[in-house]
Amino acid sequence: MKTMSLPKGVAYFVAGLLLALTLVAVTGAGGEAPAVGRYQMEITSRNGFTDIFVIDTATGAIKYVGKDEGKPFDQIHGK
Repeated sequence: MKTMSLPKGVAYFVAGLLLALTLVAVTGAGGEAPAVGRYQMEITSRNGFTDIFVIDTATGAIKYVGKDEGKPFDQIHGK
């Protein structure tokens, strides 16, 4: 009875391909990228007063930061 086997090069290629696919699946590649740079700050100074504005670049919402300093964007009431 004669057995059939793959050449070593093909076996190494398949093993490497499976390893690469496993690496992609484990690291979560291909998913949605985090929102880097979503919030931006603009600081203006007029007549000795400093105004701080936070801009949500995804929605276009602009909020003035006064006494709400240190709060999450959703909790800033603004002016």
